[in-house]
Amino acid sequence: MSRKNPFAELDIGSISNEKPASKPGYGMTGAAKVVVRSIEEMAENTKRLMEGETIIVLDPDALEVSFVPDRLSSDDEEYLELKQAIRDQGQSSPILVRPHPVDRNRYMVVFGHRRVRVARELGIKVNAVVKDLDDITSAIAQGQENSARSNLSFIERAYFARNLLEAGLTKDVVKSSLGIDDALLSKILSVFETVPQSMLDALGASKRIGRDRWLDLRQMLLNPAHVKVALEYVTTPSFLETAHEGRFESLHAFLKRYKKKSAAKTPKKDAGVTTWASKDELLKLAMNTKPRRVAIELTSAEARPFSDWLSSRLDRLYDEYRQTKPTNEGN
Repeated sequence: MSRKNPFAELDIGSISNEKPASKPGYGMTGAAKVVVRSIEEMAENTKRLMEGETIIVLDPDALEVSFVPDRLSSDDEEYLELKQAIRDQGQSSPILVRPHPVDRNRYMVVFGHRRVRVARELGIKVNAVVKDLDDITSAIAQGQENSARSNLSFIERAYFARNLLEAGLTKDVVKSSLGIDDALLSKILSVFETVPQSMLDALGASKRIGRDRWLDLRQMLLNPAHVKVALEYVTTPSFLETAHEGRFESLHAFLKRYKKKSAAKTPKKDAGVTTWASKDELLKLAMNTKPRRVAIELTSAEARPFSDWLSSRLDRLYDEYRQTKPTNEGN
């Protein structure tokens, strides 16, 4: 008797009318490949999700959020539009939930968190499909749903990827969930490693900002001096008064101006200049060397006394110098 495929009865797909996200363009092996292929085959469209499934009505208070958060902003324009649509027309698409691992009277949301929040705020029940999913399958379904709807910004996708890894899931699961390859995952994670959390909180979801702009910001923030001034800037009243959708551009433009200004102020180092200072800091020397000319400048408190002392001993010092040079003798 053949063993039953544990994924055979799952039918996880996008509940939007958009086409599902394209399949990841990278190779995988072993158990991860089996899981990904099974999920991809099942994640097609809302009709397949609905066929043969019972939609139940749940109290929002009986629901808990996913173990992996994926959003940085909750009161954006898209959410307000969703809330108005549900208020006017009701909930047209069910959410996906799974049984709570401890309390069988409760459920954990796989995707549809915003619809749950709307239902809670409007004081209505929420329509849901229940699937008995493990953490890995739940994470993949959550990520693929968000990818199909295309309503997570780049930084929210990065936020989701980082949270998946911190929850103990593998990079293969992260790539499957977001439909990305190793190279893009590396870039996504590099943003979170470089941009301070307080700055990410200030910038929010940045819905209109894509990967290239975030990577450009990351590049500038590799300079510790830029991090310092950027952190100061995001606490200024002018920045905080800026609407969330304009904050990234405001910070990006500020850093570009600062970088350009700093570069203009930094003097070009002359390769022919040698500097020296005494241990007591009372005498400093700068020597500008050219092929047949050397200019020596003495500064600080002992500059004049030392120059007088040096001048009175030039003959002896030069004789000592000549004695150090090798003598050329003929045959």
